[in-house]
Amino acid sequence: MQQLEALTRQARALAADEPATTPHEAEVARQMQICNACRYCEGFCAVFPAMKGRLEFGKADIHYLANLCHNCGACLHACQYAPPHEFAVNVPQAMAQVRGQTYADYAWPPALGALYKRNGLTLALALAAGLALFLVLAILRNGTLLHPPLAGTFTRSFRTT
Repeated sequence: MQQLEALTRQARALAADEPATTPHEAEVARQMQICNACRYCEGFCAVFPAMKGRLEFGKADIHYLANLCHNCGACLHACQYAPPHEFAVNVPQAMAQVRGQTYADYAWPPALGALYKRNGLTLALALAAGLALFLVLAILRNGTLLHPPLAGTFTRSFRTT
């Protein structure tokens, strides 16, 4: 009996040390509890077998499951609790939000994590830099961006005999 009480104390201490979940993570935990009760989508992707046997979902579990999801949408189309149902289970959307958050939180080097939050600006700047580099390399190779006029005549003469 003392061993059970000691294990209970340890579990409570671990639960108290766990960091607070964000609203997106709480939504994934809610949806996973509904999915775990239904189990209809079990064969669709790696998320559903991985969540098997869990009654509660901690932060690490949610991040693991979110990164297993590849956002195919098969579970959403088959789900009987998808919107407009009152449970509003949309696993791909919820997982994508948490996955984006994990990309930003765990990026290395950490300064690059902010780029995930402004990915439109990042993509536009990277595209502009790549195009500028291409143009500079073209100028260095050819001396100009415009080619000289082509030599020769391109008119075709027809003989009538």
